[in-house]
Amino acid sequence: MASSQSYDKRFDRSDIIEEALELCNAYDPGFSLQQKDVDSCNRSLTMMLRAWQADGVGLWLQKELALFPQEDEWKYDIGPSSSDHCTESWVKTELAAAGATADTSLTIDATTDMVDSFDRDAIITATTPSASGSITLSGTLVSNAVAYLPDQRKVLIYSDADDSGDTYTLTGTDADGATVTETITGPNTTTVYSVNTYFTITSVSVSGAATGKIEVGVVGGHVGIELDDGTVQWTYWKAALSTTMQIVTALTGAAAIDNHVYVYDKKAQRPLEIIEARRRNAANNDIPLNIVSRSDYMRLSNKEQTGTVNSVYYDPQRTSGDFYIWPACKDVQEYIRFTARYPFEDMDVATDELDLPPEWHEAVCWNLATRIAPKFGRQVDQLFKMDAIEMYSRLKDFDREMEATTIHIVR
Repeated sequence: MASSQSYDKRFDRSDIIEEALELCNAYDPGFSLQQKDVDSCNRSLTMMLRAWQADGVGLWLQKELALFPQEDEWKYDIGPSSSDHCTESWVKTELAAAGATADTSLTIDATTDMVDSFDRDAIITATTPSASGSITLSGTLVSNAVAYLPDQRKVLIYSDADDSGDTYTLTGTDADGATVTETITGPNTTTVYSVNTYFTITSVSVSGAATGKIEVGVVGGHVGIELDDGTVQWTYWKAALSTTMQIVTALTGAAAIDNHVYVYDKKAQRPLEIIEARRRNAANNDIPLNIVSRSDYMRLSNKEQTGTVNSVYYDPQRTSGDFYIWPACKDVQEYIRFTARYPFEDMDVATDELDLPPEWHEAVCWNLATRIAPKFGRQVDQLFKMDAIEMYSRLKDFDREMEATTIHIVR
């Protein structure tokens, strides 16, 4: 008997919505859906999945994250627009040579597993504007006239001539969707950098005709360098990744050979909750940490006491989560590793796939059908609703961590 030997059949947002509409007799296959109907169904789908998150669904959404503490600090924000540093993919290396104050070039041991997302013309490829006004976004990060950066980070402008007589206005958003804008003096045969950080760029305009060829791009990922004063200085790299790492912001202090360097590409999303946490020490050993309640944390008399971290408390909040450690950090060669439950990814376009394992697809379609049927003047009977609830309950019970059960017999 022939078989496909295939296990990768997936369904995207369009498949899910069409299946749910068919189930509630609101759609005939072969007919085109109106965009307003698709948007309405997607809104219901998003609300349903987020409600399921609150019910504890999502064993597969557990991520291993790292939080890099700063000396004497005890509260950190976790989220894509945060100024603190938490990520799900990182590399720790060390300085291969000492760095001095004002250095912009560092020698590190290795770049293994680092992601090189530096791109000098990712927003605007080389062009010479002939007059003031908007410059067409033309780089590889541009889609539908918007540049989507790999992460919220600084933007660069390069010129091969003297364009310091012009100013460039950047407009975009941060990772929370808030508008960000600034005006930058043009470069003179060099590169200049934005003060603000951006997640998207929606427009770039120039005050006058350019002299040289202008390129607009994005700096590399986040770099944290352990300084000799016991702090970590965070910046970005500004050239193609190599063991001779060029950084955007010059060192503010000396950094000895073998000091730690932390490198990552993207900040973590706001976790829904923390499952467990550990302290990773300089010898790469993990020491379990206590996850305490809000009341237990608030009862600690001195939140600013420094020492070896032994307890954490997490408050998810709305856009960024608040992560508290106790005592406050005194050794930046140690960082926090923890397991967090992530939110579902949004399905922004028709071809986006569900952020769920395949066994959940049927339960999603049936439960979505019960929610969208009234929007289209349809009704599903009580038996249909009961079947949908049963599918959800069965999958929710399946979606749990397998643990050994210990039975104690008292004689």
